[in-house]
Amino acid sequence: MSKITIPDPSWGSDLANIILDLEKLRTKQLGGDVPPYIFFQLKELFQILETIGSARIEGNNTTLSEYVEKIIEEASEDEQSKEIHNLENTIRYIEESLQKNAPIDRTFISDLHKILTQELSPPPQGEGSRYPGELRKNEVAIKNSGHTPPSPMVLPEYFEKFIAFINEAHKEQYQLLMVAIAHHRFEYIHPFDNGNGRMGRLLNYALLIKLGFQVKNGRILNPSSVFYADRDRYYDMLSLADSLNSSDLLAWSEYFLSGMKNELEKIDSLLRFEYVRDELLLPMLHIAKERQYITELEHKILVYLVNTKDMAIKSSQLERFGIKSSRQKSYTITKLKEKKMLLPTKEGGRIYTISFGNSYLLRTIMEVLDQKGFVSEFLK
Repeated sequence: MSKITIPDPSWGSDLANIILDLEKLRTKQLGGDVPPYIFFQLKELFQILETIGSARIEGNNTTLSEYVEKIIEEASEDEQSKEIHNLENTIRYIEESLQKNAPIDRTFISDLHKILTQELSPPPQGEGSRYPGELRKNEVAIKNSGHTPPSPMVLPEYFEKFIAFINEAHKEQYQLLMVAIAHHRFEYIHPFDNGNGRMGRLLNYALLIKLGFQVKNGRILNPSSVFYADRDRYYDMLSLADSLNSSDLLAWSEYFLSGMKNELEKIDSLLRFEYVRDELLLPMLHIAKERQYITELEHKILVYLVNTKDMAIKSSQLERFGIKSSRQKSYTITKLKEKKMLLPTKEGGRIYTISFGNSYLLRTIMEVLDQKGFVSEFLK
């Protein structure tokens, strides 16, 4: 196998313009005015979308609404729920490791695969692995592809060249193309006995963070949405790139990067206070009240809260709702916390923000995200 290289796009092409737009997003200062304790709750919701989307591409039948109900009911995990839970744990591991500047090397990728397949039945019964974290020892075929991955005999060489490629000091204008080509090449070599699709999408997440799309600074990444919006087109474009011809690799890269650009531009609206308040939180509370999920008083308190500058409330501010005594205030705050409608803005604090942990608010915020176009039909 020769060294993996990046073909040169025409720098007046649509692909070149997409790369330039993504570079602006990469370096953009995320100075939105949404309070972080609201933003990071929204980020957790998008991680649910990311994990379910990645699992469903591989044939997991769990819908978004089914998974939300399992979260609410704290139901015991079946195989499909465990698969999604493992994806969530793997994303968490990626974020925590890369915040400490961990290298994306053989050990890192091995650890991802172990977390991803933990406690899952091996194929063909389940989505686990016979050799967690190890390169496959068997021949494999790729669904919906005429390409045959390399045999186990030569797989270590292919994989080492893949590791070298993603860690090479690529010039800035080629770095996003590297992510696109790395996704295809990972699926092309299919290094593990199972979980290669999920692993490839997780590596997208890791490489984007490594390149500066930093989630710790308030960025939401949902790269799997590029693929699950039209799964057939995803497979078609991957198959096209299997030729390894420059023109086909560039066509794949344009598909990949244009989808990523559209997703990032859409999601970055969640940094804007007015958008989050007017388009998400107030409609969520309106639906909850209309369906009598929350009481009139709860609705008034929560609407007041999301309209404040910090989207937060102190017990003393309950007086405007006729709650005068300290005992009544304490009781009201405690009940709202028990119902998972309020949570402290910082650990041990006495200033509270709205919580999506409440079963009814979790259902209704997902409904509003769906209405605003953030939830693909594929997840339903």
